[in-house]
Amino acid sequence: KIIDDLANIDVNLEDEDKVFHLLCAFPKSLDNLKDVLLYGKEGTVTLDEVQPALRTNELTKLRDLKVDDSGE
Repeated sequence: KIIDDLANIDVNLEDEDKVFHLLCAFPKSLDNLKDVLLYGKEGTVTLDEVQPALRTNELTKLRDLKVDDSGE
């Protein structure tokens, strides 16, 4: 939402800045994922890396919930 709001007032952000704002908006429950994305590799984190990481994280949570619900 912040990025969209800035774009609406003609503030253009570089992709690196967009990633930073996105990572800062992560809820506390995603602190580990944020740390891995920021410090787990050399170089700049891109949106193309953040989006699949979020999807994978959510799929893992869903899978873990299904395993817990099955009584295993």
